[in-house]
Amino acid sequence: MNNNLITTTYAKEHLISVMKELDKSSTKCEINTIVENLVKKVTASEYSSLWIYDSTKAVLYRERGDKTPREISVEAKKGLLYSCFATKKSIVTNYLASEKNYIPEIDNPDNIKMKSKIMIPLVDEGVFLGIVTAYSSVAQMKKFDTNDIELLNAITPFTISAIQKIKNYPFKDRRKKNSGAVESIKKLEQIEEQREKVQTSQEVLDFVANIVHDIRTPSNGLFGFLDILEEQIEDERLKQYLSHAKESAKLISDLTTSILDGVSTRREVSKSQNETVSPFKFFGDIANIFSATMFQKQISYNIYIDPLLPKEIEVESIKLKRIIMNLIGNASKFTGNNETIEFSIRYKCQDEKIHIFVKDSGIGIAKEKQEEIFEAFKQAEDNTNLEYGGTGLGLAISAGYVKEMGGKLHVESELDKGSTFYFDLPINVKDEELKFTPVENKEINIAFLMQEKNNQIASHISRYLLKMGIKKCLASYSLEKISSNITHIIIFENMLTLEVFEYAKRNKLKILVVEENFLKLTKQNLDGATLISQYEYYAENLYAFIDERKTPKVLIVDDDKISIYLIKAMLNEELCDVDVAYNGKDGLDLLESSIDNNQPYSLVYSDANMPIMTGNEMLQRYAEYAKRKNVAKILSISISGDIYKKDNDDEFDLYIGKPFNNEDIKSAFYKSIVS
Repeated sequence: MNNNLITTTYAKEHLISVMKELDKSSTKCEINTIVENLVKKVTASEYSSLWIYDSTKAVLYRERGDKTPREISVEAKKGLLYSCFATKKSIVTNYLASEKNYIPEIDNPDNIKMKSKIMIPLVDEGVFLGIVTAYSSVAQMKKFDTNDIELLNAITPFTISAIQKIKNYPFKDRRKKNSGAVESIKKLEQIEEQREKVQTSQEVLDFVANIVHDIRTPSNGLFGFLDILEEQIEDERLKQYLSHAKESAKLISDLTTSILDGVSTRREVSKSQNETVSPFKFFGDIANIFSATMFQKQISYNIYIDPLLPKEIEVESIKLKRIIMNLIGNASKFTGNNETIEFSIRYKCQDEKIHIFVKDSGIGIAKEKQEEIFEAFKQAEDNTNLEYGGTGLGLAISAGYVKEMGGKLHVESELDKGSTFYFDLPINVKDEELKFTPVENKEINIAFLMQEKNNQIASHISRYLLKMGIKKCLASYSLEKISSNITHIIIFENMLTLEVFEYAKRNKLKILVVEENFLKLTKQNLDGATLISQYEYYAENLYAFIDERKTPKVLIVDDDKISIYLIKAMLNEELCDVDVAYNGKDGLDLLESSIDNNQPYSLVYSDANMPIMTGNEMLQRYAEYAKRKNVAKILSISISGDIYKKDNDDEFDLYIGKPFNNEDIKSAFYKSIVS
């Protein structure tokens, strides 16, 4: 059956038939074969493999009766199969041989002329159980897409129950023997219902697909050039802004891919799933995409993300990102030079909702046009397109998405005075802990060293400080008028002088510099002062400036870049400084130099098996150096994949198995803070 013709009804029929086969199966190999045959039917592919994870041996294995390779170690940390294991994310590739991380002996152990492959991780209540794969050769080319991901995810409960039967054979609890299949059937029925609701015109979709395809090609090129440029630049702030630019290019690519997938599968163009995010990083990254534009127009750009928001929330990330980008993009388009735009996220704790608004001082909208602008291809005035560009689709799309997520997009506006677009959305709180715990030090006194033109930005910074526990800030227009009881100075770029830094050193004051000319200043030229830009989201740097607690330093040492990436991502929302090394020798150099600089690390995550120098040798030599320097022992975490101590692992305090668990990584971090 052709890939695009696979239906949920077809998949459901085969699932029902194999339920009986699974019940009658008498060997582990039979169960394995049943699952693989089902996967081949559901994805219309030539081949399938069911890989089961053995955490005690750190291997993925297959229960097959033939002589094909049955066991692959994840300790090698190579290949696409390992990437799926480490990240717990699905992987689809339709040109396998061209993939950078493709390792034939791992990703093609059967040595066939493989063309395309799909890998789906099997996770039950946070526990990694295995990977199911489907693949096709050049003789029967198959292009996998989101339709295959959706169907394979739907039958995952059945696949998981089959693995449990293999690992615990014979099945002990007869009452649960078909529970996985029943749940999979329900998921397939839900997909079927969703598809029946979608009514599309193929002619329009094909037209859109042609246009989008032409957009995607240059956007992919843009991302590639930015990636190359990022590797050539050492300045951390420039790297940060290149990251924002790459985020924009990636979003364009993701959205165009979503549209093309929607055309091929006749589904909703911008289908979005719930995702757990840090609201500060999520909303901050979106806002920062517009920083350069705001600077070019000299717009006062105020980004306010409520510091009392929970640490993690669940939202439909793609849809919400598109809504906010449309609203801020419109505001910047219709707001003139030297005016104001505010993007604000406020938390309604009792209702578990977020209130989002974008306010501008732009051209405004006549009252009689305010309802009409939410209709597709409609704009406030007939000449709007000629003067400002655009199609009028953005607000219609945004209004529809807000409604789908349980809210309503509103507008308040007046001609020549500006507009405010706002809506409330329900959220699912995943971690209610506060990231910005209000500071308790009543001795902190902050002075703004500024000119009158900086009043608006200073007021915006003060709003953050108030939520962070600082009750009062004083404004000063000259260094001579700063009060003697001041402990912290926030100085705007236009007031920077060598005299200010000398004064701060003499009086042991902390300095934060507010950049007014985008990307002009660098930390290297600010003598250790904290740096923020008035055109970006800066709450985290602001909080670190007033927080009296010592920021923990974390070192990650591993020759596997995927592991380093995952741990950095898991610690991204913790207030800590993270350094990395790719072998034990470089790790030891960083550990020893941290003592020499009187800034020792609080915690090290390290692999035990690395080139040049092992993790154990690195820690042993560091312990000897620390003892000579009279420095306390560092908390060391093994990330080698073993959850138990081995005979030669005397230097590690804790052990974290692979694939990494977010809770375990953070738990180790919190222990380092307490200790």
